[in-house]
Amino acid sequence: MPSLSPKENYLRSLRHEETEYVPVVAFIRGGDIAVTGLLNPVDRGSKNNGFRDAFGVRWEASDSGAGATLPAPGDFILKDITQWKKIVTIPDVEQYDWQKIVEQEAALFPFDRDRLASYFMSATSVWMRLVSLMGFEGAMIALIEEPDAVNDLFTALADYIICIAGKAATYYKADVFVNSDDIATERNLFMSPETYRSLIKPHHRRICDAVKNLGMIPVQHTCGYAETCIEDYIETGAASWNTVQPSNDIAGLLDRYGDRISLEGGFDSTGKPGRPDASIEEVVVEVERCFREYGGKKGFIFMPSLIDAVQNAAEKNAAILETANRLRFAGK
Repeated sequence: MPSLSPKENYLRSLRHEETEYVPVVAFIRGGDIAVTGLLNPVDRGSKNNGFRDAFGVRWEASDSGAGATLPAPGDFILKDITQWKKIVTIPDVEQYDWQKIVEQEAALFPFDRDRLASYFMSATSVWMRLVSLMGFEGAMIALIEEPDAVNDLFTALADYIICIAGKAATYYKADVFVNSDDIATERNLFMSPETYRSLIKPHHRRICDAVKNLGMIPVQHTCGYAETCIEDYIETGAASWNTVQPSNDIAGLLDRYGDRISLEGGFDSTGKPGRPDASIEEVVVEVERCFREYGGKKGFIFMPSLIDAVQNAAEKNAAILETANRLRFAGK
């Protein structure tokens, strides 16, 4: 039997130390973490259909997105990036009663802090916040035409995220702070690597530095094909990258970088196993593939990524976790 708790085993992977078994990170209960920040009042717009968040952005769910919420199409509040100071109001983090929020969340979602890591999800970082304000087309045009104005907004947004990180450390006592920025599609980055490095990376680095100074471990969340930036993520100080999808060369990345950055992911959420009509058998086969191809490599953290709105979500999630918990101790 392993001597390490799931929490300590997972945190060892983030510290790039030897683990006793493969960590399992799941947004549903049953893995090695408990997602916290679920009642974060600034980000709650991403969890309520038709709700405007503290930035004034309206979010809504769509059938094509399997129930995931996105900024409402065509309802963007910022048209001209050079006017952002007149249009965008950065929320005042101090206006909220964080102690009360944490107590309410603890009552709704209790967990054993000795056994599970507190995994604070910061829902929207600098790039995706710009997208939520302007839309993808507007945001990408702004990167090209007005990089100075973009950088000014990113600076203000990073300052705000660092304030949120302070609340995560003080009130949630979080072990991990996730900086969420989807800079890529399944095929490539939304911008050139050079643009990422000049305009976005410095703010990711500053957020990671602040998170570490607050006593938490920074994790970078990026969906899609972003392996081009893995060395950049290492340089920002991110201990791990989630959710790493198989459009990236996960096995090769683990071989080259697994002692410097952990990879949370593996599950093919954009392929057949992640489709709403996938069978439980297909989902289980995908979990088995992940452990077969990545399970023996340093730095691998299994992370499934099914949306609750898929067909038979509860049964599929249960099958995923049962299979993962069986396989992660194999050979240990």
